[in-house]
Amino acid sequence: MNTPVSAILAGLPQPVDVRSSTATAPSTSLLGKDDFLKLLITQLKNQDPLNPVSNDQFISQSAQFSSVEALQNIQKSLTEMASNTGGSTLASSTALLGRSVAAKAGTFTYAGATVTLPYTLAAPLLGGVLEISNSSGAVVSRVKLGTLEAGPRTYTLQPGTPPLGAGTYRYEILGPGATGALAPLPVVTGVVSGIKLNNGTPVLSIGSVNVDLADVASVGTTR
Repeated sequence: MNTPVSAILAGLPQPVDVRSSTATAPSTSLLGKDDFLKLLITQLKNQDPLNPVSNDQFISQSAQFSSVEALQNIQKSLTEMASNTGGSTLASSTALLGRSVAAKAGTFTYAGATVTLPYTLAAPLLGGVLEISNSSGAVVSRVKLGTLEAGPRTYTLQPGTPPLGAGTYRYEILGPGATGALAPLPVVTGVVSGIKLNNGTPVLSIGSVNVDLADVASVGTTR
């Protein structure tokens, strides 16, 4: 009597839901193409010579094996592509090392101590605003800066003003644009001293702050 692959699979021990079990069990993984092929060969070895597997059934099971193999190859290709993309992006970003850049925003880590946020104004600023947002993109503080002269400046973020929890935050200096509406200014400036990947995105180290590559507005010459 012929035993289809589906029946063999049904007879295998079923995986245990670790979320509802306190017993310690060896780790298991999904059946791969090699396991599927072994099952198919086992079925052929144990078939009844007088009643072999029909052509239609064999073709169907072969198609299932081909589908499993194709899906695993696609998954492997996507994983390699993602890995290579991150590496190539990081490699190309190293060209910015030692060069001056101007970005529209900077990021900093807050742990309850005083933090200094540097920025440089290329021209006098009237009605500027310092905007701080959390890692989810929600604005947690807006500080009116008033009238400021051009040049390098800093904003000192004191503990409790505003009240922030420990974490990573983003800051921008907003100024009136051509239409009068506030827009981020490329005022986070400095020389790139290091580069790292954060979730596949290059992050530039500029002094005491970090800058996402996507926020860079201009790149100057080497120092």
